[in-house]
Amino acid sequence: MITRPRPADLITADGMPLVRPYVVEGERERDERDRRRLQRERRRAAVLATLGQDYVPVPWEAAA
Repeated sequence: MITRPRPADLITADGMPLVRPYVVEGERERDERDRRRLQRERRRAAVLATLGQDYVPVPWEAAA
């Protein structure tokens, strides 16, 4: 039987790969941050629209 190397963040159980919990939690936190950021941008755009101004979001990669 030949064993294959496995990535460090995968655990197999009953032949099915399972992802370690901290990997999933990190993705959830990132998704939640993105959701909150988009909500803030929508609110900012709505407030500025009431003042007659356009809102053009700056990509967060460019702002860093």
